[in-house]
Amino acid sequence: MNPRQRFPWPSALILLCFGISRLAEPPAVSAAAEGTVPAPSRAFTPRTAIAFYADVKGASKSAIWNAITNKAAPLVEQFQSMHRSQLASLPQAQALSGLQETDIAEIAIMIEGEKFLSELQAERFDPTTGFVVVVRLTKTVDPENFIKQGLEAIEKQKPGSRGPIEKSRRRVGAAEVFDVPAEALVEHKLPFTVSAALGPGKEGTIIALGRSENLQAFLSGKTEGQLRGQVNDTLSRRGQIWLYVPVPPDAAKSLGGANSANANPMFAGLAQSMDKVREVSLNLNFGASQVDFALEFGCADGAAATQLSQGFQALLGMIQMGAQQNPASMPPFVGKIKAAADGSAFRLTTALTMRDFDLALQNATRGVPAAPPRVSPPPPRAEPAPAPSLPPVDVEFVQFSAEEQESLRSAKVRVQNRSPRPVKELKLTFTYLDESGRKLGQWTRNHSSLTAANLIGGETSGVVDCLAFEVPAAAKKVSVTLHEVTFADGEKWRAN
Repeated sequence: MNPRQRFPWPSALILLCFGISRLAEPPAVSAAAEGTVPAPSRAFTPRTAIAFYADVKGASKSAIWNAITNKAAPLVEQFQSMHRSQLASLPQAQALSGLQETDIAEIAIMIEGEKFLSELQAERFDPTTGFVVVVRLTKTVDPENFIKQGLEAIEKQKPGSRGPIEKSRRRVGAAEVFDVPAEALVEHKLPFTVSAALGPGKEGTIIALGRSENLQAFLSGKTEGQLRGQVNDTLSRRGQIWLYVPVPPDAAKSLGGANSANANPMFAGLAQSMDKVREVSLNLNFGASQVDFALEFGCADGAAATQLSQGFQALLGMIQMGAQQNPASMPPFVGKIKAAADGSAFRLTTALTMRDFDLALQNATRGVPAAPPRVSPPPPRAEPAPAPSLPPVDVEFVQFSAEEQESLRSAKVRVQNRSPRPVKELKLTFTYLDESGRKLGQWTRNHSSLTAANLIGGETSGVVDCLAFEVPAAAKKVSVTLHEVTFADGEKWRAN
């Protein structure tokens, strides 16, 4: 098989996997013995070659996470409009029990197999490779109803597949497990069986997908939740999002020594030291106003780490010298970079602010072509206008939380919910006005609570904080327009 080939996952199958699928030291008693599926971070073992972990719920509570996602939304929407035909075939999580992307609390991906990357580079697939993907939802779902919906969706899209999947159903620990037909996963048969599982976790439903042997070990509580050797020493101190990847020797040589002959003499040491890099770790922590960034290169020895540090310091010096001619062009994170060798490791740390992301998004926007115009359908026949009705929610601007004239500011808005259902999210347009009421600009985005599952309870009113973006310096007032209301159960109300 060609590992670089896109795998055509059928929508319904992914929905089933989604429907049946904190970083801490593993407990003394396995979660399986307590009637729950182990936490995602328990999927890692000393045999793990590649590890990825994301505490999505924790990171999403930070102000800068919400600021980044809101600012990036227009670019994402533009990208989606460019590839709408391909994206149309992808599954929508809302198709099953109202699941949404915001329902994901935690993700862990574990890949075993020392030859995985080198074999992938050679366009081969190592049959000894194992993997597990574990997702924890923020809520608990009804497993039987969820499984029923998934099986019905699969049968509708791939008739005759429901029976074999149902026959493979079994109980492992606290989870319901199903084998996934190989032909439904990829165009070429995999050299092992893949299974999907659903079970209750301590803090929400757990979804898992992986090679059957790896998945069974995880569900049975036999995986240690630890990486190997020195890699595991900092596991409990890693960021909210982190990645660990070993560097195959062939890949390291292509990055370093193989190309150093033609390298700039000033950076020859940096290039040559890259072929002695054995592993790379990336850690991100999301705070109120910045993202703490740490990149670590594990080298073959201390001399290689020192050489890598010296080469990078020379590169950083040249960047800073160039920025003196045009200081506005240098992102703020460059001035905050700290780099040093520590034993056989080379560590680089910095902090990313909204200014850094603004510059990155501006560059990305310039590189994305405009979306092709859509062909408008013929206008429908005029129908009698329905009688006007009040929206379920009223939103009114109260004041800015502070007087600082920043483009990213916190605004207080009064939300009155007429509906008996709690409101999870609001899509609003903020129109910025000066003291005299003159329009200065506007921004449209989704707003949700940073500290609670719901923005406002049913049949209640209250003042909540919403981040305001691209606020002009002279803005004193805000006119709020409500476009969409998302309730806690996933139902939506949209303005006409």
